[in-house]
Formats: sequence, C-alpha cells, structure tokens
Amino acid sequence: MNRKTMGLASIAVVLVLAAAAWAVGGGLPAEMQLPTHFGIDGTPDRFAGKWEALLLPAGMAGGLSLLFWLLPALEPRLANLERSAGLYYWSWAALLLLSAAIELVVVSVALRWGLRIEHIVAGAIGVMFVLIGNQLGKSRSMFLVGIRTPWTLASEEVWIRTHRLGGKLMVGGGLVMAVAALLPLPSGLLAGLCGVALAVMVGIPVVYSYVLWRRERTQPSR
Repeated sequence: MNRKTMGLASIAVVLVLAAAAWAVGGGLPAEMQLPTHFGIDGTPDRFAGKWEALLLPAGMAGGLSLLFWLLPALEPRLANLERSAGLYYWSWAALLLLSAAIELVVVSVALRWGLRIEHIVAGAIGVMFVLIGNQLGKSRSMFLVGIRTPWTLASEEVWIRTHRLGGKLMVGGGLVMAVAALLPLPSGLLAGLCGVALAVMVGIPVVYSYVLWRRERTQPSR
C-alpha cells in the first residue's frame, strides 16, 4: 500500500459512490427528501434533497481523500509520518469504508430496503476502529494523526506507550461494536454498548498519557 495506490483507490470509490447515487436518484421523485443524519436509535433527524443526500458520501470520501493526500505536505513531523505509514494508509482506507457504509444507508432508505440503519453504522465504525487501532501502536508522534494530547506530543516515550495501550483498546472496542452490530439487539442497547466502547477508547488513553507524562517529569535526572 502506498500513496499512489490509495489515491487511485479513492478516485475509484468516489466514482462508484457517485454512480450509485446517480442510478438511484434518477428513479426517485424530484421532491423526495432523504436523511443525512440519524439519532442514536437509527431514527432520521435531519433531511435534505435527494441529490444532496445521495452525493454526500461521495463528497465526504473525496474531501477526506484530498486531506490525506495533502497530509505529507501539512505534517511538520514528516519523518515520523513516514515511519507511521501503516496508520496513515489504514486510517485513509477505513474512512473510505465508512463513506461507502453511509451511502448504503442512504440508498437503503431511498429504496425502502428496511435495513437496520444503526446496525450498519455501528458495524462500519467498529471495523474502522479495528483497522486503525491495529496500527496505532506502531506509530510515532505527529501533529495531525494519532492520539494527540499535550502529553503525547511532548514526549516520544509517552506517545509510544499511550498508542500501544490505545491501539489495544481501539481494537477491542471496535470488535465489541462490530459484533454487537451483527446481533439482534434493540437500538437503545446497541447505542449504549457503542457509547461505553467509545468512552473507554477515548478516555483511558488521554488519562494514561497524562499519568505517564507526570511520572516522566518527576523521575530524577540521570
């Protein structure tokens, strides 16, 4: 996997999503409104015209891909970005996957397939976290990618140890979300499990990075 490959893959994904939007949208009533946002129970709470809703995932994929393409020119710690190639490329790929899942959700609503929206989204986000978390522990400190707290950015050792723990938590949390999405759980329970998983994945590494930084500061100089 390299930058050129991911660039070509991004173009392909954007074209496929745009083609799907065009194929579905052409057969829908001109005045039809489709959801662009859902509550935690999978109920739509924001709507837009059919073209805006159907083309939004393609625009999302294109915008994120452009950002990732430009990242080497924007990242001050370029050498560390190059050492963290796995995290860089798999994060990019995971966000393309999420864009495709969102397109599936909108098409499902438009064509009345009756799919469980919250399960599709939870499953896609869970897989995204597994892909990203598997690479976190191999990364080095950067300003634009990773668990960027003041304490991880201040110390390479704190960054490495925090990302090793954060990677394990992210893989575990992502698996919980992905498995839960496959089960016939009620929306409230699914949302609760995903919320707990997110809180663990986000909260523990932040606190851990601070504890490591404080411990590093209080150690006597050698």
